[in-house]
Amino acid sequence: MLVCSLFAVLFLHGSFSTAVAQEKVSGELEVGLQGRNRAINIDRPGRYVLRNDLRVGSGDAITIRSSDVTLDLRGYAVTTGSPGTGTGIRILGASGVEVKNGIVGGFNMNVTVADSSNVNVHRLQISGRGLAPNNGPSEIGIVILQSRGVFVSRNNISSVNLGIFVRGGNATGNRIFENVIVGGATASSNLLGICYNPAPNAGEEGPRGDNIYNNHVTRYGYAFAISSGSIYNVFNENVSASFLGEFREPGAINTNGGTNVSEGNIAVVIPQTDLPN
Repeated sequence: MLVCSLFAVLFLHGSFSTAVAQEKVSGELEVGLQGRNRAINIDRPGRYVLRNDLRVGSGDAITIRSSDVTLDLRGYAVTTGSPGTGTGIRILGASGVEVKNGIVGGFNMNVTVADSSNVNVHRLQISGRGLAPNNGPSEIGIVILQSRGVFVSRNNISSVNLGIFVRGGNATGNRIFENVIVGGATASSNLLGICYNPAPNAGEEGPRGDNIYNNHVTRYGYAFAISSGSIYNVFNENVSASFLGEFREPGAINTNGGTNVSEGNIAVVIPQTDLPN
């Protein structure tokens, strides 16, 4: 059973924007031209640093297809002129990749790690536009799809429908550590904080052997959702303040016959109220 099936999420690797630019000068990736529809494709190892903000009119912003890449946003922002569409940063089929230190916001999937391993995503500010769901989440913070050894740490994720989405039986050994995940001002738009699910068109197997530790999740219907095929994951020392409860599927926890471990978490239920924008 797909616990997030009510979203009917479609994960399509969208095509690039109409203009693609790849520049590497003295080890740095220079991005400019505010307001132009300009995407970036990184297909060689190296250390890349943004020199200014990147804004695409539509589509995807940055795609990393090479292993052994460090992308330092250096505090700059990656945004879109078409809220709720495209992907901000995509890591596809790569290993040994690090993305850090900047702002990503407004995309359907702000950061996606797919078919990759040994990836570090940390110290990002991911900010949605507070859009309402539209046959599925309009805005997702971070997606881990069929990937292993992904370390997602110390990110601040806010105003998205779904905070962190981990999918597929090949997703294993991932660490979701010390992130702040806060729903937006409109309570009904805040679906799930962290969700574990099968991958699209890949059977019922979900992620296994992950550690979800010391995250602060608040203002979502449920802090955590776990599909029946997602097994042997450890949720410990998290803090959740949700509208309906901590785990949407409490039967997935080992104390209730499931295989996933919940230990040392602190959970409260808060009123489902809207906040000023």
